[in-house]
Amino acid sequence: MTPELLQKRLSLNLKKARKQLSYSQEKLAEEAKISVQMMNDIEGCRRWPSEKTLTKLANALQIDVYTLFLPEESDAQVSQLQKQSIVDDLQKVFAQSVEEYLKNPAVSSDKK
Repeated sequence: MTPELLQKRLSLNLKKARKQLSYSQEKLAEEAKISVQMMNDIEGCRRWPSEKTLTKLANALQIDVYTLFLPEESDAQVSQLQKQSIVDDLQKVFAQSVEEYLKNPAVSSDKK
């Protein structure tokens, strides 16, 4: 699975979960204690959130982090194999992000 596909899934699932709670981007950002700009960038597929930010978003939405990366057609019963596949893909994406950050640390930050 490509990082682009994971990012698109994240964006769509964030929007869906946010709307189920009748949250605006601003309300979710406030609940997750992140900036509105970061929230907008994540949903707009312009920025990858850190693991810490993903956890904050999932907690604010009262869902498990892995559900933010499930395919839209996925049902509530997710096999352990599917969960592991998602985790493996995310580990690859985060490893790439860390490598990029180490090459140029001034490019991104998760601060408000």
